[in-house]
Amino acid sequence: MSEKMNLERRSFLKGTALLAAAGLLEKGQAMMPSEQAAYDKYNACNVPRPTGLLDGEPVLQVPAPDSMGVAFAVTALSNGFVEVAENPQMEGATRFMAEGFPLAGIDDRVLRVRMTGLKPGTKYWYRAGAAKLVHPVGYWTKPSEIVWSSVHTFITAGANAPSHFGMMCDTHAAFEQMAKITKKYRELGTPLVVWNGDIPTSLTNKREDFVKHYLVPPHNDGYAADTAIVLNRGNHDFRGTAANRLCEVMMPRLPTERAMRDIALDRNFAFRMGEVALIGLDTGEDKPDHHPANGGFSRFTPYRVAQAAWLKDQFKRPEIAGAPYIVAFVHIPLFDPRPNANPGTTLEDYAVWHKECADLWSPTLIENGVQLVLAGHQHRYRYDAPTPQRPWAQIVGGGKGKTTFQTLVDCQVEDGELVARVHNTDAGTVVGEHRFKPRAVQGMV
Repeated sequence: MSEKMNLERRSFLKGTALLAAAGLLEKGQAMMPSEQAAYDKYNACNVPRPTGLLDGEPVLQVPAPDSMGVAFAVTALSNGFVEVAENPQMEGATRFMAEGFPLAGIDDRVLRVRMTGLKPGTKYWYRAGAAKLVHPVGYWTKPSEIVWSSVHTFITAGANAPSHFGMMCDTHAAFEQMAKITKKYRELGTPLVVWNGDIPTSLTNKREDFVKHYLVPPHNDGYAADTAIVLNRGNHDFRGTAANRLCEVMMPRLPTERAMRDIALDRNFAFRMGEVALIGLDTGEDKPDHHPANGGFSRFTPYRVAQAAWLKDQFKRPEIAGAPYIVAFVHIPLFDPRPNANPGTTLEDYAVWHKECADLWSPTLIENGVQLVLAGHQHRYRYDAPTPQRPWAQIVGGGKGKTTFQTLVDCQVEDGELVARVHNTDAGTVVGEHRFKPRAVQGMV
């Protein structure tokens, strides 16, 4: 027998023994020499623990009573993981892998993991991690040791969750200004914040722009590591050539949260946060579909009509219909007291408030006793008190401008009332406090 044949035989026997020990070969199986060489090369490959693999802290998102999403940025091709437990020691933690099957959602920049099967209104501890992937043999993939983040916490939504949430809006990539808001809601211990539109500028032309805005915003590392973010888009979020790639960075709602008829409405939300039902409606662009700026490809009118049908159905759900308080979120206001305010129905200029959305949605809000609408878009804080014709109140959040300030609207149920406090995060003061009594409902959930 030649020396070459002896070497191949020894290699074959060595690899077969390894596979047998690993339980990968049944009795009588064998490996061809070429396969053995590939296996030996794979087995000999040492993937060192990567440094700098995690680019920033995890970002909690799409909270629900029985699930929570996490996205985080990485610097190399990786698989993502999240471990979650009901204790800070992480004892008995459950591990989840990057979302997607039959293949997990591996990526070289963004990893998204959804934790499911959680308990409503429950505090959890979690950590996010990534394993760098290399290819020592063709497509054969080998992971590194998992690199973990710090341990953070979150609280799931639900009727037994804290009746506490916040709203920020119109940050427009002003990251230093945004840091004042995120610092404030962390000081207040706000468990959930609705980011109510106009997060980027109008020039979001690549996925990395969204990564910068949402996952690694300068001056804001860890801004959503312990506070869940609910994304409600504004008109600027639909602009730029990468607008349709937002879902690659910020996760959509679970398909199981809506009927098949509404499957495309993957950003609308309706869930309880304690005694308050939160409902998210997407006003879309601030110009009509036939405006030349849209290039003929926008279809916001049918999108709003579809949401009107979805909205009616949410009040058929006992946990929504029975909520003592109901708050709706829109980016573009549904009302403006000024008679000359642009309603968004003409080609001239842009919508200051949105008449089409108001006509479609306000009757349902009125019929079901919604007490408060939280909006943005106008970059100036304003409170619109309810009237007999419009029994819901509206708070318009402020955005940064030459004569305006950025707001955080923090809402909690206190002493039998929903209290909405409007914080001027520039001055560190409270500029408005508005109180709402519970709705008269039967069979409260």
